[in-house]
Amino acid sequence: MPPATALRQSRGFTLVELVTVMVILGVLAAIASPRFFNTSSFETAGFSAEVRAGLRHAQATAMASGCDIRAALSSASFVLQRWSGGAGCNDHSGSLVTLVRSGGGGYSSSVPSGLTVGAAALYFDSLGRPRNDSTGAVLASALTLSVGTETITVNPETGLVQ
Repeated sequence: MPPATALRQSRGFTLVELVTVMVILGVLAAIASPRFFNTSSFETAGFSAEVRAGLRHAQATAMASGCDIRAALSSASFVLQRWSGGAGCNDHSGSLVTLVRSGGGGYSSSVPSGLTVGAAALYFDSLGRPRNDSTGAVLASALTLSVGTETITVNPETGLVQ
């Protein structure tokens, strides 16, 4: 059996060791915690990706259905719509109806609070070409949308979304 002094010395941590570990953990928490609680960069990236995917979906839906699909981005929301109630799905005198997502629900989302976006409205025709929503003309130059610090570009003629 070992002597009593050997048992007493091998148990636990010293006060100096505990205080050192607590100081190191405190410094790490002070440096790392603001990064965990600041989600604005994640919201910007997520909403930007949602807008890109929505524009690509609008173009694909327009080409597959032969119906014009409108995409509108404002300071408050992003929405995909189609025309309904006119002479046909390409009759812009009808009313706008929000496109339905494949999983259900409308293809409309709110801009996260504190995120600044540039307003724009366009639609894709049955050939996938982006058109100016107010004039109906094919875009003459690339359309650049700003979502926070990120930019989304819709190329004219092809409708490629980057």
